[in-house]
Amino acid sequence: MEYSVYQILLVFCIFLKHSYTLECSNKTVNFDATTTSFKIQSDPTDLSSKYCKYTFTLPQYFVPSIGFLNIQLTGSNKIFARQYTDYGGSKVVEFNGSNTTMTSKLSTFAPVNFTIEISLPAKTATDTFSILIQVSDKTPVITGDTFIVKKDLGTLIESSAIQGNFSILQVFDTQSPQATLYTIRVAIFTDPNALMDLIFVYDDGVCKGSLLDVFNAQNSTINKICYGTQFAIVNTNQGIAGIYTVLISEAHEWDEKSVSITNAPLGNTTQILTATNGLVVLHEIRNPIAGTIIPNFYQQISFRGDGELKVFAGCVTGTQESRRIATITPSTAHNYENLLIYGKCKTFVLTKGVLQWQSTQMFPTDTFRHEIGRKGVIMSSDYPYPNSDTTTRNYLIQSPSSSSNENIIVNYETASMASDVFFFIDQYIKAYTDANKTITPTDTTYTSISTYQQYILYNAPNNSDGFLVRYTVTSSSRISSFIGAFFVVFSVCFY
Repeated sequence: MEYSVYQILLVFCIFLKHSYTLECSNKTVNFDATTTSFKIQSDPTDLSSKYCKYTFTLPQYFVPSIGFLNIQLTGSNKIFARQYTDYGGSKVVEFNGSNTTMTSKLSTFAPVNFTIEISLPAKTATDTFSILIQVSDKTPVITGDTFIVKKDLGTLIESSAIQGNFSILQVFDTQSPQATLYTIRVAIFTDPNALMDLIFVYDDGVCKGSLLDVFNAQNSTINKICYGTQFAIVNTNQGIAGIYTVLISEAHEWDEKSVSITNAPLGNTTQILTATNGLVVLHEIRNPIAGTIIPNFYQQISFRGDGELKVFAGCVTGTQESRRIATITPSTAHNYENLLIYGKCKTFVLTKGVLQWQSTQMFPTDTFRHEIGRKGVIMSSDYPYPNSDTTTRNYLIQSPSSSSNENIIVNYETASMASDVFFFIDQYIKAYTDANKTITPTDTTYTSISTYQQYILYNAPNNSDGFLVRYTVTSSSRISSFIGAFFVVFSVCFY
């Protein structure tokens, strides 16, 4: 983290209040509640060559800042501050004789032990330095929040849930006992460098790095995986820092190296998914401030080469039929034109080849016209996560042409439906003639026939586990004697 000259001067003023230590000594400094600062000052009268290493140890939540002030080095003389974290790797702040443009710097490290090395093989009278190390106790003020990670579905933790001076801890229960390993990934929707280095990730009580470290690891060329056994997230900032969503999952059934995370696009975007070197898995996460009210439409789906794409609702850890939205191949891609998907997270699994499509939040004018063979889904807005609000929406399935009257024959397949969901169909066969059908979670399939269109209205209550219903328009026969309507109502029973 970079600081302004005013902050550096403030550190220098604090520095003047303290006594100096020897410019070079091999020693260990143990910070605690009473020992919160340490100073290293060059000695202009000592021109002997020297090398030494200071080792600094830290309590669990103590965050160190290092002020390098008026560093003037020549030749091969160097000063290093080094820290290693499991997620961030090696962090090094270096001053040397060739780095003449940087004479002062304030760096913040993670609450992990670190070292400062002073190498002065050819010290001169002009080689000067002042180093002030201070630690701040960032033990979270707000504690007690917890989360559970299911075996088959990753947990999403949004930035609005991680306040300032706050911690949230992973816990376990009989339905979700502790697994051998978990992974952590993060989707960041603002500047990732904006205070994200002050939100730390702990595993079993030990700091492994910051959320910025996690972000940089997953986006590195080697796609480094950040593992843990029991995560905690600690925000040492005074308030919420940025907009992001943390994804914590049990081990995937796919190779973890094939799994990545990305931000769901806003606006009209061309997306390309490439699996030329083997299967790829992509978790696409929605910006939390965008909500789940507006869905994504997927259009102009095309493949280069053979391949199969499976789309799942949620950040799933494996193939799950109850959360499968679609299975798309080169020969069926046209059937999924204008595929409409709600949700906080979608998972795309591409076996091979290259897939391209257009993603948009703009409702196309021909969205509800369904050619024969058209496939789609009707789903609650947050499925498979509990609904975050109570919403009422509608869905329309119309005949292929507005100039003709055709029977619409639709096969509905209930992939998943919570026990508190009531699914009611009011089918108008022709004028003044209708038939009713109530679908329950045990009704796995239902075939309906109407004239011209089927109108779907559903209500999803707050905290409902919701539903996912797949449909296929299988056939149509032209008629001219009547026009009917098909009316589907989703409502919810409260028990």
